[in-house]
Amino acid sequence: MSQTVQTQHLEELREIAAAALEIEPEDLADDDDFIEDHDGDSLRAIELLARIEKKYKIELPQSELPNMTSVSATYKVVAQYAGWQD
Repeated sequence: MSQTVQTQHLEELREIAAAALEIEPEDLADDDDFIEDHDGDSLRAIELLARIEKKYKIELPQSELPNMTSVSATYKVVAQYAGWQD
């Protein structure tokens, strides 16, 4: 996958996560912890999951939620299920 496409996916995931956390995308760094740094909770995590599934038309098991702790960690999980190649 080209760097440009990967960057685009990271930006899209940042926007989705920021919307779920009710913060501005520019306030969310790639490695910010959703819970520790932005007061995320289980309801916001489920909302994040639902938004990602809708955007990319994929199905993510709820068992992946503990692995989706930041934008970069979420990217790794989504890339696996969406078939994005690095």
